[in-house]
Order: sequence, then structure tokens, then C-alpha cells
Amino acid sequence: MRYGTRMPGSVMPGRGAFPNGPQSEAMTPNSQILGYLGRALSLEFSAGQHYLAQASLAKFRQEMTFAEGFVTLANEEFQHANRITDRMVAQGALPAGSILKPADMANNIVEALQTCEAREWDLIQLYTEASNFCANVQATDDQALFNRLLEEEVTQLNRVQAWLNDYIQSLQQGPSMHRSFV
Repeated sequence: MRYGTRMPGSVMPGRGAFPNGPQSEAMTPNSQILGYLGRALSLEFSAGQHYLAQASLAKFRQEMTFAEGFVTLANEEFQHANRITDRMVAQGALPAGSILKPADMANNIVEALQTCEAREWDLIQLYTEASNFCANVQATDDQALFNRLLEEEVTQLNRVQAWLNDYIQSLQQGPSMHRSFV
């Protein structure tokens, strides 16, 4: 189904919502790429929500260094969501509505970091698939975005894993960890 151009200020999302955008008339968005962008937005918001929940749990346990690290992760995920939304708008679309995965309960830092690791793997898998698809259909701008996000998620995963390894090592050595995640 195809919708015509809507009046400015229309409440209907999609291509006609921004008829004067420079790229909205020049290109036809690929529905599969918009699907990847929508799923990425949901995963990024879910990860950000999860990291904020882990920050609150860490604060409740008086683990302030970890709480700050989780807030940093959340902010990075929300920046990713911002870039994804910008890309959707550049293609003449608006987010249709994100379905968020609930935050996972963690009773300690090890459990919290393991749940964060799982979130990062989900994003890495999606960005790898999306980047490969974009390469196949020669959508270079979208592929560049997915590649940048993939690199940043791999960096975040490496930080989470290093943080987890440092924490486990510090438990084995005895004294409390003084190195900051941030």
C-alpha cells in the first residue's frame, strides 16, 4: 500500500510525514533496511533501559563505580538510537514504535555484566546481518552506519568483558577493585 504526501504536521508516520526533506523525494527506502533500522532501534532502547536498571541495582548495592559504568553504557546506547532515528528520518520514515525487551534482574555484578554481554551480542549479530544485507544491495550509506554501530558495539562488548574479567580476578585476589570502568 502506498500513501500520498501528507500535509505538513500530519500525525501519520512514514514517508509523507516530511515531504520537504531533501532525500524524501530523491530515494525510495528499502523496506528491509527500514526493518533492520527498526529492530536496531528497539534493541538499542532495550539495552539502554537495561543498563539504567543495572545502574540502579548497583547503586542500591552501594557499588557506585559500577553504577557509573552502566550509566555510561546507557548513554552510548541512546546515542546509537539517535543516529538510527536520524537515518530513518533521512529515508523519509519515522519510528513506528519500539517493543522493548524487559530489563533482566541481576543480584550481583557478575550477573549484571553477563546480562550486558548478552545484550551486546544481540546488537552485534543484528548489525553484522544488516551490514551484509546492505553490502548485497549496495546501500552504502546504510552499510556505513551499520558498520560504525557494529564497531562501537564490539568495543562496548570488549569493555564489558574486560570489566567482568577484572572483577572476577579481583575477587580471587581479595582486595576490592580500584580500577574504574569509565
